[in-house]
Amino acid sequence: MKIKKRTLISAVITISILALLFLKVDLGLLLKSLQTINYWYLALAFIGYLGLNFALAFRLFWLLNKLGYHHYSYWNILLFHFTSMILGDVTPGKVGYFGLLLLLKDVKAEDTLSVLTIGQIMDFIMKIAGTVAFAVILSGILLKFHAVLLAGITMMVALTAIASLLIWSEKTLKLLSFFSFGPLKKVTNIVEDVQASTSRLKSELVKALLISIAGWVFVGAQWYFIFLALSPATNTNLSFLFFFLLQAVVSTLAFIPVSLGGAGLQESAIVAILGIPGVGVGCTLAFTFGILVRGMSILVDAGFGTFNLRKISLRGILEDRKWLSRN
Repeated sequence: MKIKKRTLISAVITISILALLFLKVDLGLLLKSLQTINYWYLALAFIGYLGLNFALAFRLFWLLNKLGYHHYSYWNILLFHFTSMILGDVTPGKVGYFGLLLLLKDVKAEDTLSVLTIGQIMDFIMKIAGTVAFAVILSGILLKFHAVLLAGITMMVALTAIASLLIWSEKTLKLLSFFSFGPLKKVTNIVEDVQASTSRLKSELVKALLISIAGWVFVGAQWYFIFLALSPATNTNLSFLFFFLLQAVVSTLAFIPVSLGGAGLQESAIVAILGIPGVGVGCTLAFTFGILVRGMSILVDAGFGTFNLRKISLRGILEDRKWLSRN
């Protein structure tokens, strides 16, 4: 009941933010920009987004393979990944992506958590680097956003540090063990199992990071080509590097557990940054750009991942997970 209430609140917040943005939009200009869109660039953006997901799915496939799960084909993992992406698109803080736990039923939960957490750490590291680089390169025109950027960097550093301590630090485990009674005992056992799993993947961390960087390049291309698809209407020249770094900054907001999948928050940041002096993209076109980015992502995720949604049974998976009742 609490989950449904939180989801409803997040849905209301999402709709409210998007409605406020839509009130600022020139509907005529929005329709005109869509009519003059360059579909060749849009197709390249589509390929870019596919490239991102192929890279992230390969990271999952590679790490699971190193843990001894050889019976999953890359295609299986790719489709499971897309299903988890759908769940991330409609849940606060994108926590739905951890729905992969419900799909990989014959993989130990601690192994799945280890692989997912390593992936998130790699992604957070890149977002931190991208946000810092974006702030430094555009420091002259981002003066009024310094506080927001600093808050974003601080949040990503904190999340990365917490996740790293949980899956690698023995001291963290000892600290949890000190309070290991009642419900916390199960948490301690889970962390212990995840750390044991993660220790087997230490030699693969650099490779996982390189795969993550490749994915970042692909999503940067997606954003860049979507902007180029609107370029007849924008009349603004922005580089690939700009969107490569912008994606790192803006997508960070999607992890704030307020709206569904960061919807509204991400678009607000896009409108704010693209609209500042020195960049010069109007509110309507910036909003159109943001909606196209999100719309393409949701459609592709749904196209590849909807089939596996029927396989998710929360009650059944909780009964199967023996680690939940471990003493």
